Amino acid sequence: MELAAMTLYKTVVMAVLALVGVFCYHQKMIDEELNKKLSDLVLMVFTPILLFTSFQTEYDRSLLKGLFVATVLSLVSFAVIWGISRLVIRGQDPDTACVEHIALMYSNCGFIGIPMAQGLFGPEGVMYMTAYVAAANFLLWSHGVIVMSGKVDRRSVKKVFTSPTILAIVAGVLCFLFQIQIPEMAEEPLEMIAGMNTPMAMIVAGVNIAQTDLLQCLKRWRLYWLCAVRLLVMPGVLVGIFLLFPGQGMVKTIMVLASACPAGVTGSLFAVRYGKDAGYASELFALSTVLSVVTVPLMMLLCG
Repeated sequence: MELAAMTLYKTVVMAVLALVGVFCYHQKMIDEELNKKLSDLVLMVFTPILLFTSFQTEYDRSLLKGLFVATVLSLVSFAVIWGISRLVIRGQDPDTACVEHIALMYSNCGFIGIPMAQGLFGPEGVMYMTAYVAAANFLLWSHGVIVMSGKVDRRSVKKVFTSPTILAIVAGVLCFLFQIQIPEMAEEPLEMIAGMNTPMAMIVAGVNIAQTDLLQCLKRWRLYWLCAVRLLVMPGVLVGIFLLFPGQGMVKTIMVLASACPAGVTGSLFAVRYGKDAGYASELFALSTVLSVVTVPLMMLLCG
């Protein structure tokens, strides 16, 4: 119950930050072009620095073991999520199915999952969340590209290995293993920049929601079904599966948290890039994000 209450509190805080983004968009302080630049700033600077600084801690075998378990459970999670996604989209029009598949497979673990893990569990939580984020990045730019385009794009796959997120995780793990501590003069500004990740990510998410016609979303009943699968069924199934694994309660909770996040905004970006229904992808993102204010605390209550 305590975890659920804390999650509800953090969710409300993030909802308020998202409302700031909605307000800024409607007041024309942030337009679509500026929001894309802010999104790049979060993805290319704030989040990688946050991930890197989370590894700036004393070496502990239990942390290394937890990171290994998180990696294994991340792969298990995506295998389960892929199977459920395939069942849900079966029989749909191919163009619609690919948009739904991406929305169901890839949660907003970067913009929402990382700040939630940081708020609930601190740097250790962020460290474990990196395993899920890394797996999501690898799969999105390989499996995701194949689903959307129908072919293998080697340039996109190559881009994964040079993305700031992956480079930050690799650098962070190496520093953790070899106990390379950055100087305090550099650490303090990096931590200050990392602290900007949560508010800026949620403001960007709020602007994205503001660009969507939520009233139109409420009229499409299939969106509710897809959101129920994304927000309740998938993490609920994982809770049951993770009961089979011994120990590592925090790691398992973080994996459930990552899978309980709403559909990622990358679904809309991929839909635009590959000529699919970007409006439908945005509706899935917006409605699932709004509903997650209720469902994420519920899933944490189940974990508790």
